[in-house]
Amino acid sequence: MIRIDVADTGPGMSEASRARLFEPFKTTKAHGLGVGLALSRSIIEAHYGTIWAEPNHGGGTVLRFTLPLAE
Repeated sequence: MIRIDVADTGPGMSEASRARLFEPFKTTKAHGLGVGLALSRSIIEAHYGTIWAEPNHGGGTVLRFTLPLAE
């Protein structure tokens, strides 16, 4: 497997926001569509990977995903 981590140092997300992060049309932005992470999850899972979010210890959020390596 390979794992990719993408982190920010913003204000972070509540536990409730993280729990719904990958649902279609859920967004924390006033003018967001909320489809990007739902689409990302479907692509990653179609390739036998997983994606999840965690709090960043320095503030913000870390998105992590794994994908299997090619044989």
